Amino acid sequence: MNRKSLRYFFDNKYSKKIKKIWLPGKATWLVGKEGIEKFYKKGLIKVFKEKKGNSLGIKNYLYDSDGKINGTILKSILNDNDVYIGMNTEGTSQIKNILYPKDFSDMKPKPVSLIKFLLSRRVENDSIILDFFAGTGTTGQAVLELNKEDGGNRKFILCTNDEGKICTDVCHPRIKSIISGYKNIKGEKVKGLGGNLKYFKTEFVDFEQPTDKNKMKLTQEAIEMLCVKEETFEKVLDQKNFKIFKNSEHYTGIIFDQLAIPAFKEKIKDIKGKFSVYIFSLGDETFYEEFEDIKQKVKLSPIPEAILRVYRRIFK
Repeated sequence: MNRKSLRYFFDNKYSKKIKKIWLPGKATWLVGKEGIEKFYKKGLIKVFKEKKGNSLGIKNYLYDSDGKINGTILKSILNDNDVYIGMNTEGTSQIKNILYPKDFSDMKPKPVSLIKFLLSRRVENDSIILDFFAGTGTTGQAVLELNKEDGGNRKFILCTNDEGKICTDVCHPRIKSIISGYKNIKGEKVKGLGGNLKYFKTEFVDFEQPTDKNKMKLTQEAIEMLCVKEETFEKVLDQKNFKIFKNSEHYTGIIFDQLAIPAFKEKIKDIKGKFSVYIFSLGDETFYEEFEDIKQKVKLSPIPEAILRVYRRIFK
């Protein structure tokens, strides 16, 4: 960046030992003078001694949860001693081996080995990994392979705008094949790694004044979002006034009409397991009294008030 504001002499008034900071040739600073002084005061500047003088570098630190520096300098997780972790050509070959004979010559997917390496250095084995630019789905395959190797319970959420049908034609069928098994480019059967996969298409819901009518509309459109939140995707009961979903011994109940609460309670009385129950409400009713007799079994939340709070923050 050849800007006048980035060409200046740094008079180091904060150090008694080092006064002059070397700026070689036509080089410019990456940060303005005020920024450099601010970093130096915070102890985020490191001085490197050079043959011609001294130069500066910005330290990168790990931070505690409250935002304070914990004193540990953050180093790169990749270094010269690391093993070979793959190239884009390897990533292309990996997808072609799964989805042959589709053409992937215009894509530059990352190799699974690279993503596995990065995840193994920074992610716990029960973490949820979000890839907001999923592309061909390499992150999903890397998570599944790591879980298979170490018995982990990592989960992944992959998001994409489906440009060029990369999700419908590549990412989704790739992950589905990895889970259930496939025939590779040589015609050999490759056993699936197991797991489950849900594919959701999203639409933007316009914000309107919270009338009774659009509150119900928002609730109806939030069913799948609530299932994602609770990780309960298997449909147990689908009735007009309430629905029940499950995952192992955890259940989600969604009640659209509070008059259906007695019928809902009758249906779940013999089901073993905990319930997260969402009840449609035009206000902020808690419905604790209605569930007093089974309060150890259920966790109650009114909808769509919780969702509307998010919309109010976005559109305020």
